Amino acid sequence: MQHTSSPPTPADPSPPRITRRHALIGLAALLAQAGFWSNPLSAAAPAATPVAGPAPGSLLFYTLSQAITGHQDLRTETAARIEHAMRSNVPGFAAHLPQLGALVKTGQPAKDLLAAATDADPALRALALAIVAAWYTGTVAGNPANGARSVVVAYAEALMYRTVADGQVVPTYCNYGPLWWLKAPPPVRVSAPVAPKPVPAPATTGTPEPKGKQAQ
Repeated sequence: MQHTSSPPTPADPSPPRITRRHALIGLAALLAQAGFWSNPLSAAAPAATPVAGPAPGSLLFYTLSQAITGHQDLRTETAARIEHAMRSNVPGFAAHLPQLGALVKTGQPAKDLLAAATDADPALRALALAIVAAWYTGTVAGNPANGARSVVVAYAEALMYRTVADGQVVPTYCNYGPLWWLKAPPPVRVSAPVAPKPVPAPATTGTPEPKGKQAQ
């Protein structure tokens, strides 16, 4: 008896069934992957862009400001704002700045620099005094001739408040100084108890009657 093999049953064309467990696993993996790529810490750090140093004019103005004011702890950001305002408000600023900067010497007192500027050119003396005024008042005065308005570049850090800092705070600020709430509060101390002082007897008025004397 000859056996004939039956032809193979064709594969079921319907797609395989996806169970609920498989669907949840796939969804969790998808959400985890999306969260990973959305996290900025997971991305590779971009190459650092070199930060350009201050322009030669800005560095010159900052050094000149230190010399003419006598203060070495000036803020570079404030110096940049003052210089920017002076380039617009002070005529001939760009031409006179290098000339005034050439007079600066290491360890030179401010009064000697001003004297050298006075001897060299009255315009250099005027620029030196204008720089001092801007740092001490926090304002670059405008030039009425060309319609330039005065520019306020600083307030609390104006140098004029340093001269009275031991007894006077910056106006409109409380006695603790600007931004005092950023500092840690003072420690809490409990004062020791104070013993009560004896109260003196009240003073008498008139002449007291002797004891034992009866009224007549």
